[in-house]
Amino acid sequence: MKNMKRAFTLLELIVVLVVLGILATIATEILLKVYKNYAFTKATNSLAYETDLVLNTIAAKLETRIPNTVIATECNVTNNGCRDGNVSGFISISDLNASNASKYPVIEWINKDIYSKRGEWNSTLQKVIPGWAGFVDLNQTKINNPNGGDYNITIPYSDINITSDILTAYFDSWGLNVNASDPNDVFNKKYATLIFSGSDGRGDFIDINQSYGWYGTTAKNVYKISPIPSSKDVIRVTEINQSNQATVYEGFYITNGAFAIVPIYNSNTNDFNITLKQNYFPWNDENYTDANSSLLATHVTQFKFKEQNGLLRLYLCIQNPSIKINENENLTVCKERIVF
Repeated sequence: MKNMKRAFTLLELIVVLVVLGILATIATEILLKVYKNYAFTKATNSLAYETDLVLNTIAAKLETRIPNTVIATECNVTNNGCRDGNVSGFISISDLNASNASKYPVIEWINKDIYSKRGEWNSTLQKVIPGWAGFVDLNQTKINNPNGGDYNITIPYSDINITSDILTAYFDSWGLNVNASDPNDVFNKKYATLIFSGSDGRGDFIDINQSYGWYGTTAKNVYKISPIPSSKDVIRVTEINQSNQATVYEGFYITNGAFAIVPIYNSNTNDFNITLKQNYFPWNDENYTDANSSLLATHVTQFKFKEQNGLLRLYLCIQNPSIKINENENLTVCKERIVF
């Protein structure tokens, strides 16, 4: 008996095509969902990495702060008052709290110089010689004018000539006007100054309006450095705003200016950029609008900071405006960092 070949009927073909169409639709939706999840995960990881990187950069800068010099500055972000330096006031960061934090979006501090502290290699001695070791031989201190904050101090294991060389090169690399042929120019211009560590190592401090020179206030506790000819570890220090409260402590810092983290509003994306400002000198009547600038992050939605028990807490949120979580919310990653 012959085998009979049976052809598909039109109805069967239609059913097969419909089933294949349904399966193709389901497979497409699955693949599309997998791709969207992959793209979302990739974007989230990228944003998390960026947030970590920015926080680590800010934390690294803040690790070399002189703690008592840190201030929170009042300005309006949304009308670009912070960008333009239209400052309404400032407070010590230790006075910042939940009720007033939104008024003070800029953090500023005076930086202790780490480059000249590390020093330079001495090929004759076969070791690194520090520019400044950070302590004073109080037994060798000479008082020139106790009421004017004028002293000759001995700074053992330091070489002020190395400090001058390194800081001159540092400021020159940033385009500041330093006469490289004059080893004292960096001190005469008061780009590099001295601040005593105070009784607690946080920086000599009367109050924030009587110290450091922020926004036209007095610069008590900031000393101009005058090297003593033919001596590498004896220097004359003279308080910039002389007072009879000046005191020599056993510890000191040499500064390389002030730093700030400044938010700049972006009306197109309703978020802001944050910018690092560095190399300005409050005791020379400068603020961060006179500084060098480096962009740290774009599309920032929050940047908060506060001090707790001597530690700084940083909180940062960055969004990706091209990826939506829902109709009204962009993909955003927030992270926190503690700075010792």
